Amino acid sequence: MKVLVTLVFAVATASVAHADDGQSLYTVNQSQSSVGFTIHGSMIFRVSRDGLFKNFTGELAYDPAQPANTHVDLTVYTGSVDMHNREHDQLMKSGEFFDVEHFPTMHFLSSSAEVRPDGTLAMTGDLTIRGVTKTMTIPVRLKPSARPDGTGAVFEATFPIDRTDFGLNGNPGWGGFTLKIAKDVQIHLAIATAVITR
Repeated sequence: MKVLVTLVFAVATASVAHADDGQSLYTVNQSQSSVGFTIHGSMIFRVSRDGLFKNFTGELAYDPAQPANTHVDLTVYTGSVDMHNREHDQLMKSGEFFDVEHFPTMHFLSSSAEVRPDGTLAMTGDLTIRGVTKTMTIPVRLKPSARPDGTGAVFEATFPIDRTDFGLNGNPGWGGFTLKIAKDVQIHLAIATAVITR
């Protein structure tokens, strides 16, 4: 089973503050954002299911003049997982997967960023799932905002994780069959900022 997780964040202009280093600091506007995922598996045929997390918070600090100083802090509440099916929701919340009773949040906190020669950003940070923290470097593409005034930016990244590293070892059933689950998980992040005010 391959899992594609799509994280899309719109940052609210109403909550813009300024970080100590002169960057603009934004909080995630949950009403205009989404954290979703698609699960792929195989039995006698290929299947896929979409889901999302309804509750998450975060901050993003960004200065277009100094992209290497970009900083992201995101918390996702695992109990808010929604597979559009009550039985599948309970499976995702169980000890086989997110174990929300003992691990109510997932967390990503960046620690550094480096601008590569091709213009992409190598962002290093800690990803924590089920109490297990792994340091990883994520390749991030910075794209200009589509806003008419040209302000803001879009951050895009796709990177793999091994789900078994985080204890996501469940074997879900589907229609009386057990899915064959691959260890590789591709995570996709897209973070869109709102207007940056100085």
